[in-house]
Amino acid sequence: MATSREAQCLDAFKRRDHKEAVRLLGLQDPEVLYRDCYDERSLLHYSVSNGWLDVTRDIAVSLYRFDQRKYYYYNGLSYLYTAAKGNHVNIVEYLITECGCDPMMGITTRYDRTPVLHYVAREGLLDVLKCMVMSINGHIMDELYRTTSGQTVLHHAVKRKHINVVQYLVNECKCDIMITIEANVPILHYVVSEGLLNMVKCMVININSDIMDKQYRDAHGRTVLHLAVGHIDIVKYLIIECSCNIMVTDSLGQTSLHHAAREGKSEVVEYFLSTVNCDPLAKDNYGRTPLELAKERMYDSDTAIAIFKKFGNIKVSHPIDSYVNVLLVGNPGAGKSTLSHVINDTATGPIVLGFFRNVGGVVPCTAGIIPYKLQHRTLGNIILHDFAGHSEYYSSHSAVIENLLQGSGGVFLIVVNILEKEAVKQLHQWLTVVRNEAQKALNQCHVFVIVSHVDDIFSNPFERRRRKEEMHDIIVRERCDSAIFLDCRKLGGSGVDSLFDKLSSACESVRGTRKNKSNLYDHE
Repeated sequence: MATSREAQCLDAFKRRDHKEAVRLLGLQDPEVLYRDCYDERSLLHYSVSNGWLDVTRDIAVSLYRFDQRKYYYYNGLSYLYTAAKGNHVNIVEYLITECGCDPMMGITTRYDRTPVLHYVAREGLLDVLKCMVMSINGHIMDELYRTTSGQTVLHHAVKRKHINVVQYLVNECKCDIMITIEANVPILHYVVSEGLLNMVKCMVININSDIMDKQYRDAHGRTVLHLAVGHIDIVKYLIIECSCNIMVTDSLGQTSLHHAAREGKSEVVEYFLSTVNCDPLAKDNYGRTPLELAKERMYDSDTAIAIFKKFGNIKVSHPIDSYVNVLLVGNPGAGKSTLSHVINDTATGPIVLGFFRNVGGVVPCTAGIIPYKLQHRTLGNIILHDFAGHSEYYSSHSAVIENLLQGSGGVFLIVVNILEKEAVKQLHQWLTVVRNEAQKALNQCHVFVIVSHVDDIFSNPFERRRRKEEMHDIIVRERCDSAIFLDCRKLGGSGVDSLFDKLSSACESVRGTRKNKSNLYDHE
């Protein structure tokens, strides 16, 4: 029970008569500084909650045995929590730096036990959070600064929709937006699925590569566009501002159109179809099209079906002007045929417009070119032109390429066998041909160099490095889009996945800038 003198001291503090309070304190046992007085808050807590830094410092100093782990006022709530809750940044800084208070010390509420650090993020107390982040050792996303359930400060800020805190954590603290939240969902995907457009923009602007790349997909292979189908504003942002490819599939082989149709998002389905950059008849791994998934809906299937009928002129796939010409060139034996097989085998609906016979299997009527009209899972709709590497067809290649690129850009794949003695010379020759024709195109062309047979390169590591560096220097000097080193004699592999990701972006770029329909030398 508090003495009369203790009560007088506390009353002086409340009146802010600090001179009298200090006089009375000098007559007291130091315990009175943190002792509750008739269920009243302690003097230390009273000064902290009011943001009185000087008073707090004087009291804490006089508590020569002050232990931040011991002195609470009630219900287990610490002085650090009290200062943070009141947004008293100066006292928070003092308690952490001078008194040794730990931002990870827990506070017990009716719901859970949460570290003060996470409470601050959850409540959107940005200035207090900055103060705490400056005082910690390591990175704010380290295991040391997570809750017992593995949640980070970014989780709490996102859940409470504090955009200013999220911007700080992502932009300045470089927090990982792919760290998972409940049900193994990345924070990026959670934000998209919740329709938080401003947070999506905040996170996307910090991504240096394509947001549709594999590194930004969830455990089921879904992209942000797959998760966005419930929010038309985010869908439009991702397609218009981020150039997201509607035809990218998840682990079930389903496009974003599949997801929108299955979930009955009619407005999004209509928007996807209006872009003419998606395939309404593309099949997933189980052979189901978006239209079939829409028909399976119990109550609102008629609405979705009507939208598909509205765009019935799309028919089998995209209109012809959404097809991208992919031109595959290189010398015989470079690995073009195997790469062509890889692209064909990963397509959903190939139509071979020619076939090889005569010289090395080359068809004279196509000027040494096999065109494949493909509906590809990753690249979208393309026409793959496999140019023969035989010298007798070189003279006609230029005319055909010029015809293909009229009114449109294209994507060139130059395949070079690194084992060839004249590999560098061959690369220069094909780059010259490609550059000459690309300059005539109205729109930008993309050039990729595929360096094949890298797995069989010389066992001498110095020779291997020399060959690769020599090729790489040429590719950089010629300003090619990218160089992929792989073994074109084998199907699959991480190198092929990387190639497809980069080709997908290039194909979308061509579609986005195209003005006229492709001028094909073949007939449908």
